Amino acid sequence: MSSNYYDTNKARRGLLGHLSFGVPLMSIAEPFYTAIFTPLEITIVYKDQLSNPKAVGYGWGEREPFCLFENKDAAPHGKGTHLAFNAPTRGAVDKFYEAALEHGGKGDGKPGVRKEIHDNYYGCFVYDPFGHRLEAVYQDEPNVESSS
Repeated sequence: MSSNYYDTNKARRGLLGHLSFGVPLMSIAEPFYTAIFTPLEITIVYKDQLSNPKAVGYGWGEREPFCLFENKDAAPHGKGTHLAFNAPTRGAVDKFYEAALEHGGKGDGKPGVRKEIHDNYYGCFVYDPFGHRLEAVYQDEPNVESSS
């Protein structure tokens, strides 16, 4: 494998192929994740409600970096584990947090600058309805709020 394998324009290349969470009830998970991803411009790119397990993939274009699979025995990972999603603006971080609370999530760190990380680290932390810890983060200059 060459050292530039990941540095390409190929849609399915990157450090990770995808991440997946097991969730006990897709009927709760799908509305929650769809709501929190909307401000981040992440959409459903794959949905299979007929197979067992049910599955929903989120991403953009041809990319599907995050998947949910229904599994009645699913459980969140332990302390110290969370998944951070990039946000296109600080406002999107705020909306991610609000959507999480409105759809059964629990706050674990309101939106704000985390100077202990760096001066432009604007993020928030939530738990999904099943206990997975999630973060939305915007790390650009405060006045550079665009999705490009």
